[in-house]
Amino acid sequence: MENRSKARTAERSNSAVRKNNHDNKNHVSNKTANHVSNKTAAYKRSNSGRRSSLGNSKSYRKKKNARYRRIKFYYNLIFTLIVIFVVIYGAFHIFTKKKSYRNDGLDYYNKGEYEAAIESFNKALNCNQWFSDAVDIDILMYKADAYVMLSDFASAERTYASIKTKYPKKYYDSEKIDFMVELTNALDRYKFGDYVSTVACFNRAVEAGYTEMSMYAACCYEQAGDYEKMKSNLDIYTGSFGYNADICYKYAAYYIDVEDYEDALSSIEQGLSFGESTYTQEFMYAQIICHIRLCNFDKASELANVYAQTYPDDTKGQDIMAWLDTRTNPDTEVVNDIFNQNSLNVSSDETADDANSTGDADAADNADAVPDGIDSSDNADTQAAADTVGQQDN
Repeated sequence: MENRSKARTAERSNSAVRKNNHDNKNHVSNKTANHVSNKTAAYKRSNSGRRSSLGNSKSYRKKKNARYRRIKFYYNLIFTLIVIFVVIYGAFHIFTKKKSYRNDGLDYYNKGEYEAAIESFNKALNCNQWFSDAVDIDILMYKADAYVMLSDFASAERTYASIKTKYPKKYYDSEKIDFMVELTNALDRYKFGDYVSTVACFNRAVEAGYTEMSMYAACCYEQAGDYEKMKSNLDIYTGSFGYNADICYKYAAYYIDVEDYEDALSSIEQGLSFGESTYTQEFMYAQIICHIRLCNFDKASELANVYAQTYPDDTKGQDIMAWLDTRTNPDTEVVNDIFNQNSLNVSSDETADDANSTGDADAADNADAVPDGIDSSDNADTQAAADTVGQQDN
């Protein structure tokens, strides 16, 4: 009994030990399982987070790339539009009608249609073309010349001055433009009767090579009564531009003033060879006077008869014919002697001296009064010089 009791006790003890060991195993197993489970859950959570992070990163990169592409597209679009605008705008400001209008103006200019030329030059200048400063200056030079041809010297002066105020000096000769401003100013003052202060500018122009200005200088000296300087400037002018009726008129006035009637007659005949002009009547009358001075009364009477028929309303022709009649017909009573003595302004003594110098005693004895010839102080037309002043080499 005792042994059974011990056996049961031992069995219960072993059973308790086994149970305890089993519980311990289960606890360890559960603990291990829980740990593994926790690690597994943590790993899953970690992988899940990593996958979520990777997914978010890819989505961000996609969005970023899409945004970059949109920005790049807009930038390219804006750049393309700017290029197109610049090309179109530049085409309108580079390829204009400026040169076409300039060429039209030059055609009118060369034909002598200066008002039409100025209109075309203005159209050319109004074309807003890039990089055209040199062309604009060329157009303005021609425009100023056209104004000079029209004797609008004030407008020419303003046109030259505008070159200085609007354009860089590298595109033009500053000294030349300054001189043209001064010269056109002098021409404008000359136009209104300033023959004193302008002559110095005209002389400088002649020295600078503008030989056409010698005509204006000659007119200034003519007004001042300095006929030697007048003639020297006329010689310069005729050396470059030849003769015309105006020049011959001035030469005749000079030769009459120095009492060189032979050369005066040559200048008068040359002037008449140009045909009808504003000086024809003066030439014909001076021709009569020169022959009287040379005591060629028969020739003078013949010319006076032609003059009286050509200009019947001019009383000078009738009077000089009457005067010459007393020279060609010595037995005839002097006609209108009082008129000759009081209004023809040349003394009989002077005529007598001329006659004595040629050996014509009868002419000296019969001299009463001799008419004057060309009035050299007349302000003759100087358009011949204006037709050439200021022209540029373009």
